[in-house]
Amino acid sequence: MPIVSASPSDLNAIVALLDAVGLPHDDLTDAGLRHFRVLRREGEIHGSVGLEPVGAAALLRSLAVRPAERGEGHGQALVRSAEAHARDQGIDTLYLLTTTAADFFGDLGYERIARDTVPSAVAQTDEFDLLCPRPASGMQKSLIP
Repeated sequence: MPIVSASPSDLNAIVALLDAVGLPHDDLTDAGLRHFRVLRREGEIHGSVGLEPVGAAALLRSLAVRPAERGEGHGQALVRSAEAHARDQGIDTLYLLTTTAADFFGDLGYERIARDTVPSAVAQTDEFDLLCPRPASGMQKSLIP
């Protein structure tokens, strides 16, 4: 399945996917999809991942794959696509919050960090500050070789 840039017309399908897997989406807008990638097959969205860039850092967010298609490598492919997009945007560090996927992200080179060590610009995003539950684990990955 190809991973492509999301378009504003994908908003409802992305929100439906995030809702189905229990991820926050209240702050998503058409404009916010500019840094989203989607896994698309036969015109339907089967996965998503997004970035919220803030300077040389970004929040990696909204990684979702249809439950019936998990375990097939789609999540890893989406993260790699987001990382490539981040590098193209001049982003050198990605941060994320997770309540259930710390091991998954750890296998992809992300390191656990204290939530309060995230740069303030990232911590002030709505996803980080308002929508993601407080017990979520903070993680980071440097994209600098």
